[in-house]
Amino acid sequence: MGKGRVLAYAGAVTVPLGSGALLHLWGSWSMRSPLGTPAALAVLVALVLAGLAVAAHHALFREGGSVLALVLLLAGLGAVWIEARDSRVRGATVECVVVGKVRVTDHPTFGEGAPEPKRLYHHALDCPGGHPREFAWERKLGGAGETVAIAYDPARRMDPVPADENVARGSLFLPGALLLLAAGLSVAALAVEGTDDRIR
Repeated sequence: MGKGRVLAYAGAVTVPLGSGALLHLWGSWSMRSPLGTPAALAVLVALVLAGLAVAAHHALFREGGSVLALVLLLAGLGAVWIEARDSRVRGATVECVVVGKVRVTDHPTFGEGAPEPKRLYHHALDCPGGHPREFAWERKLGGAGETVAIAYDPARRMDPVPADENVARGSLFLPGALLLLAAGLSVAALAVEGTDDRIR
């Protein structure tokens, strides 16, 4: 096996796993940065990283490689981004007073097998610093004059949540599995490149 072939195999593994790691680092840092990275900039950089990963994937193959590997690569990177966002907890908690009557709205769903209608409770709030002024949740947090604890991101990159819901929910299992499958298929595509057994 020539040196070029070894480098190609290394690249087939490094591109999905390396791009996934970089994207996770960027997603986590952009949500935790004291600089208050705007959400639009965070997404833009994430898209650039994904585009570079796709370009590197194509550069590995003379015959296009595995289409399924490319699909898994993109799905894995999307899952990494979601996981990085879900692993972030809001950095501040504020005690707010519910002002006036809590308004209730029902949001029906349609179609066979549709989920149950969603009911939202809209709370007008008086919070130190003035944020948030309104808060909607799937349960009533308190009545008029009562105090509720709200967790929020001071840089406004994430929506507020009740303080007792401010927990990290991300998991690396799904994105890791997708990126490992992408790497495996890329290696397999390289192994059969130039034969009649090309992996689609």
